[in-house]
Amino acid sequence: MKYKVLYRKYRPDDFENIIGQDYIIKTLKNSIIHNNISHAYIFSGPRGTGKTTTAKVFSKAINCLEPVDGSPCCKCDFCTNFHDNPDIIEIDAASNNGVDEIRGLIENVKLTPTNGKYKVYIIDEVHMLSTSAFNALLLTLEEPPAHSIFILATTNIENVPITILSRCQRFDFQKIKVSDIVKRLKEICKLENINIDDDALEEIAYLSEGGMRDALSLLDQLSKNADKITLDLIEKQIKTISQKGINDLIKTIEDNDVDKFLNLVNEYRNRAVDYKSLIKKIIDVVSNKAKNYKINGQYNRLQFTDYKNMILSLADSLSKININVDSYTILEMILLDYFNTDKEIQKSSVEKEVKKEDEITENNQTNIDENKVENNNLEEFINIRINNCFVEAKKTALEQAKKDLKNYLTISNNGKTKAILEDSNVVAASTSYLILTTNNKHNVDMANKMSLEIENDIEKENIGKYKLVFIGEDRWNHEKEKYITNLKNKKVYKYIEEKVLESKTEINDVFDKDKVEII
Repeated sequence: MKYKVLYRKYRPDDFENIIGQDYIIKTLKNSIIHNNISHAYIFSGPRGTGKTTTAKVFSKAINCLEPVDGSPCCKCDFCTNFHDNPDIIEIDAASNNGVDEIRGLIENVKLTPTNGKYKVYIIDEVHMLSTSAFNALLLTLEEPPAHSIFILATTNIENVPITILSRCQRFDFQKIKVSDIVKRLKEICKLENINIDDDALEEIAYLSEGGMRDALSLLDQLSKNADKITLDLIEKQIKTISQKGINDLIKTIEDNDVDKFLNLVNEYRNRAVDYKSLIKKIIDVVSNKAKNYKINGQYNRLQFTDYKNMILSLADSLSKININVDSYTILEMILLDYFNTDKEIQKSSVEKEVKKEDEITENNQTNIDENKVENNNLEEFINIRINNCFVEAKKTALEQAKKDLKNYLTISNNGKTKAILEDSNVVAASTSYLILTTNNKHNVDMANKMSLEIENDIEKENIGKYKLVFIGEDRWNHEKEKYITNLKNKKVYKYIEEKVLESKTEINDVFDKDKVEII
């Protein structure tokens, strides 16, 4: 017996076996039960999501001699002879897109059905029809014979003229959920005696991108290459990366481990991992991390804007995979931007051991002071300065600080510090401390490590004596909300470590709305 590929062998013959499109199936079944059948439908959605299959089952159901709850009985003469029925006409618009083909169809529409109640015309990839073909079809769609029904299917609804869409009842098919695909694959593997691991099933479902047909085709292909389908087999055969591999790659960025990152990218390059699949998986992982950052406040070295910009850059890179440039070079350049490459931070362990305290002389004492923040925990430094700014935060101080920094930017010749401050905004201030926000996480780290240099330059220009701390806008929103909560709970902020004031500010003075501005 001739072998039949899995996606054809297990193509549903009734509504019950069509997965992932519950709302559409329910609506179509109800239209049959209540005899409210439209003269024209358009099914749009990604490939492999059941558009043509649903069209065929619907055609069978409306002609079935004994339908059961809107579904075909699959037992009557019409159902059993459905595939050889001349009343069901399927047309591929990709290869029959001219006006002559459509005119021939229109002539055929006038003929009454041979066996069933309706003559059904299924036009696949209808967006491929020419303009003249669409125009020829238009009048027939508007006033078809009572015995004719049109079902148009397309993966590109945007290219279908509005005049056609307005004459059809539209159903938008969605990508099938991974869990639904996995469930169906398990059933088929059991029927076909295919030995497969659970994580391999999930990988196939993920790679199918929401299309059941693609999932079955991939399963079919893999089942011919081994007695057991494993995740390792899929990675080797399909040139993809497991979810763990993607998580490891993202972790190198969060841990600021450049060497490990470059090694992983080179490994994927040498294994010829599919770039498109890799980028899509990275985007999925990064988007989940961005959501967790916003919803659960799960902080790490990267901030929400970093994740967001990473996603946008990676998505944009997909359009460049056909140009004559190594795709992995593009990936490296995009993701390396999210590492902190400050030489003082990236010192190797050998360099750290070689550098001894007795080698430090008075000539480089200034450098030691400037790098004081680097030698401490950066997060602790940020927390302390945010706290100390809130101790005496006042609206008048904020206004004065904005004027001072504006004056500094006007007169200073230090391009390095000016560039940082021009890209930052003062959001809270006391007479001694300023909190500034900036969008780029790399700029935040660099600015905090240069804080002493910036402070000294501001003081040198006779602008004022401030201690600065830089944070991202998302971090500021978090700190602002915490500040407001503490205000309501009457918490008194106290100076810690950096500077102890002899006089303490009263709680009402700290949080008085006329004196504090939160922006």
